[in-house]
Amino acid sequence: MSKVKLFIAVTLDGKIARPDGSVAWLEEYPNPDGLDYGYTDFYASIGTVVMGRKTYQEILGFDVPWPYADAQTLVVSSNSALETPTPQTSVIPDIDPTSLRRLTSEAKGDIWIIGGGQLIRSVLNAGLVDEMTLTIIPRVLGEGIALFPEGCAETHFTVQSAEAFPSGFVNLVYTRKEP
Repeated sequence: MSKVKLFIAVTLDGKIARPDGSVAWLEEYPNPDGLDYGYTDFYASIGTVVMGRKTYQEILGFDVPWPYADAQTLVVSSNSALETPTPQTSVIPDIDPTSLRRLTSEAKGDIWIIGGGQLIRSVLNAGLVDEMTLTIIPRVLGEGIALFPEGCAETHFTVQSAEAFPSGFVNLVYTRKEP
């Protein structure tokens, strides 16, 4: 059975994007050694990516080739007419616990919940986040989209690892603790 994973950059004040959805502030950090902060190893396990419409449109605006061409992409949107010019991409109206459990039993590889906050809250509240890798960025945005918006269910996790990088970034890996 596939695992449901979250791998995301988050600021010290718990924001994943500016109020307008922009993550351009991430590009302001120099990376002279070309570190990927564990992304390559993480992505090697992924067969399906799930994201909200705003996240999908933000990634399309990066002006780079679609980074998930080798994975099935599911975009959660109430707009069934949403155009998806990317390969292996489908629009689904929501991600409920039943459909996500079915997906975990059918998916080839793990499932990555990319964002945004509303989608993360839905999956977390359904008790379906198995693992989280949070890359802590040493910045306070002050306002923006919260990683865990109000209304998230109380959920317990256990730390699996912590790794600090010269850039000041820190990766924290957690697994869900069963009650």
